[in-house]
Amino acid sequence: MPVPFPRTLLDRATLWARGHVLAVDACWAAVWFGMSMLTWPRASFDATESWVYLAVSAACCAALVTRRTRPLPCLAALGILLAFHILWFDQPTTPVGVCALVASYTAQAELPRPWRAIGFVLLLTGAAWAVLSIPPDHLSADLELRLNSVLSAWTAVALFSLLGTFRRRNREEFARVVEHAQLLETQREQEVRLATLDERTRIAREMHDILAHSLNVIVAQADGGRYAASAAPERAVAALSTISQVGRESAAELHQLLGVLRDGEGRGAAPAPGVGDLPGLVDEYHRAGLRIRLVQHGRPPAPRDGRTGPTAPSTLPTTASLTVYRVVQESLANALKHAGTAAVRVELTWSPGRVEVVVANAVREAVPAASGASTSPYAPPSVPPSTVGAHPGGGRRGPGHGLVGMRERVGLHGGTLEVGADDATGTWRVRAVVPWEDA
Repeated sequence: MPVPFPRTLLDRATLWARGHVLAVDACWAAVWFGMSMLTWPRASFDATESWVYLAVSAACCAALVTRRTRPLPCLAALGILLAFHILWFDQPTTPVGVCALVASYTAQAELPRPWRAIGFVLLLTGAAWAVLSIPPDHLSADLELRLNSVLSAWTAVALFSLLGTFRRRNREEFARVVEHAQLLETQREQEVRLATLDERTRIAREMHDILAHSLNVIVAQADGGRYAASAAPERAVAALSTISQVGRESAAELHQLLGVLRDGEGRGAAPAPGVGDLPGLVDEYHRAGLRIRLVQHGRPPAPRDGRTGPTAPSTLPTTASLTVYRVVQESLANALKHAGTAAVRVELTWSPGRVEVVVANAVREAVPAASGASTSPYAPPSVPPSTVGAHPGGGRRGPGHGLVGMRERVGLHGGTLEVGADDATGTWRVRAVVPWEDA
C-alpha cells in the first residue's frame, strides 16, 4: 500500500527508520556502548577485569545491533554474556542494566508467543540472581533491603516488557489496518473489473442487435433491388439509398460502442435508443418494404429524470425503454427476414409499472413443392425460393441469437417473452411483458 508523502521532518525520519532497522539499532548500540565507557569503573578494576569489561560491553552492544532482525539469537547471546558478567564481576555495571531492560522490551516486542513468556520468566530470574549475588560491601546485607532491590529490578523489567507489548500490539494493529486497506483496494479493483465485463457484455448484445437489424434490412433491400432493377429502376435506386442510409447509421452506432471498449477513452454522449425512437424505427422498416402499423394503448411514462416520492409521476427507466426498443427492432428484423413484405402490427399497451409489447406479422401459406418453390412458410414473395435461408457461401444459416438476446433482456427486468405461431389468427407473434419499479 503506498504511503503518502510525509509533510514534516519527523515524518520523514520515522519513515526512514522503518525502512532501515539495522542502521537504527546500530546507532542505538553505539550510544549504549558510549554509556558503558563513560560509566567504566576503572578505579575498582584491574587490568584483566578492564579488558573483560571492555570485551563484554562490546559483545553485548554488537548483539543488540540485531535485536530486531534476529531477536532470538540476539537475546540468547545477551543471556550468555550477562550470566558471564554476573559470574565474573562482583558489582553491577551499566551494561547489565542497559542490556536487561532492552532485552525485556525486545522479548515482548519481537518474539513469537511461546518465547515471550519464556523470556519474561528468564529475565525475572536473572534480575533476582543479579541483585542477590551482589556482595555485602556493594549492597547492604539486610534481607529486606535486598528483597526491595529485587522488587525494584522486577518492576523495571515488567515496565519495559509492558512497553514492548504495547509496541507489538501497535505494530500488529497497523499491519491489520494496512491489510484491510489492501483488501478493500483489491475488492474495489475486482468490482471495477466485473463492472467492465458486464458493460462489455452489454455492448456485445447491442452490437448483435445493431448488426442483425442492419444486415437484415440491407439483405432484403439488396435482394429486392436486384430483382426490381430491370422492371422498376427507380425502386432499385430507392433500395440502394436505404442500404446506404442504414449502413451509415449502423457504422456510426458501432463506432460509438467500440469506442467504449478502448481503454482510456470516454463514452460517447449520444443516448441509447428508447421508446421515443420507435416511430423512426418503424419508418425505416417501412422504407425497407414492411407494411407496419404502430398502435399504442395508454400513454408511455416520461423518461426517468431523478424525481422520486409518492407524488412524482410514473417514470420509465432507461433500461426498460431500451429493452422495449430492442424487442421491437429484433421482431421487425425477423419479420423482414422471414416474411418479406408482409403486414406487421406493433402494439404497445402501457399500464402503471409495466408495458406489454406485441409484434405480429402474417405468415405466408406454404407453396407446393411441385411448383419448384420452397416449402418454408416464411418465404418472402419477392425473393426466389433458392435464396431463402441461404448463406452467401452456399450453406444454410444456423439458428440466430436474436431470440436468446430478447429473452435475456426481458428476463433482466423480471418480465416474460412468448414467441410462436398463433394458429387462430394465422400470424407469427412475439409478446413481451416488461415490468419496472417506479422510483
